[in-house]
Amino acid sequence: MDLFAHWQPLYVLAWLIACGIGALRDRRWLLCLPLLALPWFTASPKAPRSEGPPDLVMAVANVNIRQRDPAALLAWLQHQPADIVVLTELSPDYADPLARRSYGGFAHRALHPLVSPPGLGILSDRPLHDVRLVEDRLGALRMEAGLDIDGHRVRFVAAHPKPPMATRKYRARDKLMRELAVSATNEPMIVAGDLNATPWSSALLGADMRALRRTTGGAPTYPSEGAGVFGIGIDHVLVSSGFAQTGAERGPDIGSDHLPVRVGLRWQGE
Repeated sequence: MDLFAHWQPLYVLAWLIACGIGALRDRRWLLCLPLLALPWFTASPKAPRSEGPPDLVMAVANVNIRQRDPAALLAWLQHQPADIVVLTELSPDYADPLARRSYGGFAHRALHPLVSPPGLGILSDRPLHDVRLVEDRLGALRMEAGLDIDGHRVRFVAAHPKPPMATRKYRARDKLMRELAVSATNEPMIVAGDLNATPWSSALLGADMRALRRTTGGAPTYPSEGAGVFGIGIDHVLVSSGFAQTGAERGPDIGSDHLPVRVGLRWQGE
């Protein structure tokens, strides 16, 4: 059932078409049009918006395990710079040419490329403190580090839980997100990556998830075909209550089956 919850934008389009067809025979169908707003009311909450300049610009890119050329990603980052970039599905075939290109000029990095989708990486202009890699019992990885933002130490988590295509994977994804949300009630936190969850997924919904809020919208990021028009938004940046977002956008096609996202964050204090 969680998989069916992902496709809210397509349900809106289907309902709009149904109301239009129904109204041709009976205008009372137009009374159903307000239901088109339901996805915006039922999505997980977003972080507040700030008009000030960002203290940190985050980017998330699933680079696809089969891709080998980071040129498109680096060209985008040169045009739209970011302070920190999270790479998911990072393979050795992608990491090697990235190294030959001096990691796009990022001074700090923590890379764990694999020949399978759990590979992860972080590129950063800022020092990463106490980096550690954590693996769950299904083999999904997350990478944790400390960041200094506006004089505060922030816990940064790059994550890529398994897609919820089986009960055990669904439970592992939701368990991870709730554990991070509990920690976010006690410390400043940023969670970024391909979370395999949309704004309507159980992984991001519920009273116990209020400590982590989305800075990304519901715009589709996967699959990237057709500019993601018929896709779902599963690449996210989540923040604890001390942060606001100054703007969020999807990036261009970088040769992956995902579109990247880029978000500006501003520290406002707990």
